[in-house]
Amino acid sequence: MTVLVVLCSTGIGVGIALVVAGLFATTPVTKKMSFTKGIDKATRQSAAAALIGAAVVGLITHWPVGALIGAAVGWTLRSALSSSSSNRVTNRLDALATWIETLRDSVAAHRGLVAAIESTVPSAPASLRANIEALVIRIKSGTPLDRAFAALASELADASADEAIAPLILAARFGGADLQNLLGTAAVNTREQLALVQRTEVARAKPRREMRLVVVVTLGFVLATLTIGHGYFTPFSTTTGQIVLVVIAGLFAVGFGMMNRLSRPQPMPRLFESPAQPS
Repeated sequence: MTVLVVLCSTGIGVGIALVVAGLFATTPVTKKMSFTKGIDKATRQSAAAALIGAAVVGLITHWPVGALIGAAVGWTLRSALSSSSSNRVTNRLDALATWIETLRDSVAAHRGLVAAIESTVPSAPASLRANIEALVIRIKSGTPLDRAFAALASELADASADEAIAPLILAARFGGADLQNLLGTAAVNTREQLALVQRTEVARAKPRREMRLVVVVTLGFVLATLTIGHGYFTPFSTTTGQIVLVVIAGLFAVGFGMMNRLSRPQPMPRLFESPAQPS
């Protein structure tokens, strides 16, 4: 019976975590994607960590609330202990700047903008190649060039990428007397955005280390007490104790959440909120 309760609590905890992740997801999912492919890698890892945390804590404590707390801890622990999401941002900005520079050089070789874009696909950075290939497909399928660029910005889903792609959209809409210089300026601005993100990351490194230390020490103490000092948690086995445990866990969750927020870069306002639809 205890195992059944733990398993049910585990399923409920993971289900709640997935629902919350779905409500706050920012990456659009195409209808053709399967369920597993539609969920990003970070969400899948968090769900797996939540399942493991719920099973471990639930089997040790035999408490339904314990299984739910274990799922919550597993879900947030991956984010707290993983490398900063700014690494993904800096890698993407570096790839985008490199691609814009390649596009500038291609335009300088007396190619039109569309032909220049097609010529950059083989040499595009690996992290950006699929996006550039999709851009070329959109253009060949008849999507206006400015809308194709807007869709690329929506795929990248980053405010800094929006600023880099905005000049390309303006050039596509109104033309550019000196497209090569325009692309060069866009590349320089992207490099400056990259340097700004890197400086910000250095400033956030210390609070992130402190947050991870607090999380590890706190969880280590709780796990050690669970496995060694069984009598310490005996009062929590009652209904009242379970309610108190939820309150205590909620206070810890709020504290960890605030610490995690301080150690993470805040998203900047987007210029392009949703994929552009071809007319």
